[in-house]
Amino acid sequence: MAVWVWLAALLCGSQAAVLPPPWADVKRNPCAALPRGWLMLYWPKDGKCYTIYKKGHPCAETQELSPGRWGGRTIAECKCPPGTAQLPHTNTCHKLFEKGPCRPGEYFAPVEESFNKRGERQGMCVRPQQCADETLVYWPADGKCYYRSTQGPCYPGSVLEAGEDGIANCSCEISGPHYWPADGSCYPHYTRGPCEKGQLFLPGPKCGCESHLPHYHNETGACYELDSLGPCPRGHTFSIAEVAPHGSRAECRCKSFHARASDGVCYRLYTRGPCAQDEMIARGGRCTKVPCARGRLYVPERRRCYRPGTPEPCPAGEVVAFDFEARPAIDGLSHNGVCACGNGACSRREVRLDVEACTTRRGTAPYNGTCHILNTQGPCPENSWLMRDHKNNIRCKCMPGRIPPNCDEDTRVTVKS
Repeated sequence: MAVWVWLAALLCGSQAAVLPPPWADVKRNPCAALPRGWLMLYWPKDGKCYTIYKKGHPCAETQELSPGRWGGRTIAECKCPPGTAQLPHTNTCHKLFEKGPCRPGEYFAPVEESFNKRGERQGMCVRPQQCADETLVYWPADGKCYYRSTQGPCYPGSVLEAGEDGIANCSCEISGPHYWPADGSCYPHYTRGPCEKGQLFLPGPKCGCESHLPHYHNETGACYELDSLGPCPRGHTFSIAEVAPHGSRAECRCKSFHARASDGVCYRLYTRGPCAQDEMIARGGRCTKVPCARGRLYVPERRRCYRPGTPEPCPAGEVVAFDFEARPAIDGLSHNGVCACGNGACSRREVRLDVEACTTRRGTAPYNGTCHILNTQGPCPENSWLMRDHKNNIRCKCMPGRIPPNCDEDTRVTVKS
């Protein structure tokens, strides 16, 4: 909203405050002559001034009064607030990505091209896309699939679930298994949640740490979330490593695209790390001389240096770019070059949790033709989770502390991964 940008500039003493919004001009907006008139718009139907961006009268109950342009004049228009839209030929605004005015099993989605038509934000009812299996739920706001009963894209204190109509929502039910009465919030199981460091939020619900869990760390005698920093040094992740007949065990391992140097710390590849000024850390944790001249990036697949923005050696429509996953404030300057979309059109490769990627993604495995995260319930029955057995097969096993008949184990032939 331009008025708030202008107001912020005014309060901060910015030079941008010298240029007021168009509706602060008396010639364009008669209300500008009144006290605090720059916060009002003229409504010609009754000849009165109304506060800008306020919902309700003279607009419909769910619309707000907004500035618009008609030729060279500023006029008042009734529009849907951000995050909402209206059906064509109506003036009722509904929240986007929720059921709204739609039928069961549908959600209200924005019609992007309509945003430029007189400023109207229009929406339409659509059905959500299908995810790989029933353990995943589609989140319309970003078009991705997330595992149920995890935080996923939800705000802290809520858990991602699917409603009776199949539409994803962030919920926290008092009667649900994820509810924590002490603070009235919900947390996924086997995460830290509301618990102290070294404990996990366990079914019950309760905070605790049990030595038979794969989350247990022998050296500290505490439990930590899988695939988190946990008790590990910088650059590590606490992830499943040991596979034994009694169950899996997590340990500190280098994060993906990191290498352990001689000081025991893991550093992002092709950054300086602990090396000398003109060196970078390579695979195996070795310090090697930076092979590229200033202003060029190293592409490991070709073992050559390229200038940023050049199309070679990338696929059509992509160019060499800086590694957007590197964090300069934490990792330092990265010499790694990656291929990214240029100014032209290109089909960006989405990172999908498919079967082919399972062999390279840590903590995942294919099961029944679909990729799943290990040590979660995934496609398994209640009180069971997906894990590797002592023969390295992927199967559903009873969760720690659960025994048949309160849980079901997989008796089918499983495929090695």
